Amino acid sequence: MNQFKSAWQFAFTHWQFLAVLAFPVFLVEIITAYYLTDATLLLEAGNMDDIGLYFETNSMPITLLSFISIVLSISFTGGVFVAFDALTEGKDIKPFDALFIGFKKFFPLLGALMLCYLIFSLGFLMLILPGFYLAGRLGLTPAYVMFEGTGVRGSIAKSWEVTDEHGTILFFLTFTFFALSSALAMIVISVLPMAAGGGSSILQLILAGIIEYTFVFPWAYIYFSLYTSLKSSASNAVK
Repeated sequence: MNQFKSAWQFAFTHWQFLAVLAFPVFLVEIITAYYLTDATLLLEAGNMDDIGLYFETNSMPITLLSFISIVLSISFTGGVFVAFDALTEGKDIKPFDALFIGFKKFFPLLGALMLCYLIFSLGFLMLILPGFYLAGRLGLTPAYVMFEGTGVRGSIAKSWEVTDEHGTILFFLTFTFFALSSALAMIVISVLPMAAGGGSSILQLILAGIIEYTFVFPWAYIYFSLYTSLKSSASNAVK
């Protein structure tokens, strides 16, 4: 309960900095989702021929948006931990500087996160709940990549090792954040009007995105605070 409360307090205290940090990836995700609205409608209608034609016609912008989205998302994941460290220690850093530092670790982060997502997916296939447990146990992976330069497999192994005693609480916190954000986003989407063609409106996408990132920051801060606590304990043990 204390971790949950302190995470929200931190996020609200630094919400302006964090909002600027998230804005580039947030904007690209909204544009991509809105651009793919027509494809979603065609898929729901079962018009496979039209779907193929749609992607063939729009292959260039879709590929470009997807590429930019991946680069920004990975950079954001690393930049969040850099930003948390700077804000906690009172260091002078700008949001885009944190994002750029995350970008410089793009390839190890990409490899580690892809492997983590594969593990999460296997967990979600096993009655869903194991996926949240695995997500909780591997949540420190980006921290070890960013702060200690650990490789792909090493960062995942280290996260799994040090979270052994915290697996249950991390599972509940991860599930709680996911459930709350998903429920709130669904309520917002159901209340607001759809687009004229029947797909998600731009307002729905924007508000759903705001809800997503409102929960992402306190959730990520829980892992950052656990990382710093573990490092502090290890330092004290050495002394």
